[in-house]
Amino acid sequence: MAIGIFDSGVGGLTVWQALQPIATEDIVYFGDTIHIPYGDKTPEQLFGYFRRIMDFFVQRKVSAVVVACNTMSAVVVPRIGPNPPLPLFNMIDAAVAQAVPVTKGRIGVLATRATTESGAYPRALKNAAPDLEVASQACPKLVPFIEAGLLGGPMISDAVKEYVTPLLQAKVDTIILGCTHYPLILPEIRRVAGNGVSILDPAEQIREDVARFLEGRTPTCSPGSCRTEFWVSGDPWRFQSLAQDILGTAIPPVQRYSGAGDGW
Repeated sequence: MAIGIFDSGVGGLTVWQALQPIATEDIVYFGDTIHIPYGDKTPEQLFGYFRRIMDFFVQRKVSAVVVACNTMSAVVVPRIGPNPPLPLFNMIDAAVAQAVPVTKGRIGVLATRATTESGAYPRALKNAAPDLEVASQACPKLVPFIEAGLLGGPMISDAVKEYVTPLLQAKVDTIILGCTHYPLILPEIRRVAGNGVSILDPAEQIREDVARFLEGRTPTCSPGSCRTEFWVSGDPWRFQSLAQDILGTAIPPVQRYSGAGDGW
């Protein structure tokens, strides 16, 4: 058995890295790169992608799936109902569990346009703590920049300033990184936000949640030695090159899912 992780591209690697120290099952990573970015897709499109990705993970016989994408977590997961095809971990629930105990009452969320427009973060946060004040900021430039390999420089700096400044003007004390791509530019976000604002990466909470799930299962490998299969729906070489640049290390050969394509 294995743990599945999926995202539209390389953003889910931040979750993959978080799980490495605790994984006691192999990992299957799927990057739906042919459909990136998810942030500008309709709910109907996203639901279709999700259904096909779940079919892929069922074929790979995974034991559970980490929805390592805030857009999918916000737009699709609430529509799945109580009986998903596989046990799911999603970024919204993780972020709420992480943020509510540490905030002083004013939370900012950096997210894709689709996540922001869904209202999922304010709704989930206020359900957990009704007195919270939540400011959401859509960041449509960031995922395309990151997927193009831009992790720093003037374009990233200007975009981060554009998106973080409204949250600072709203006097937030905590910022949730509401997209798994954003930890890849965390130094720039921290620079703009300053030392007085807590910045939360929900992948840290996902690690705790998955660790609890694995405690009740028979280990198939030891933490730090479990294998990862990397799959994409688009160009394997491009994903592998970008992933290795981001991670600073080689990864196993990336495979293209034969069930994916332009009409997938």
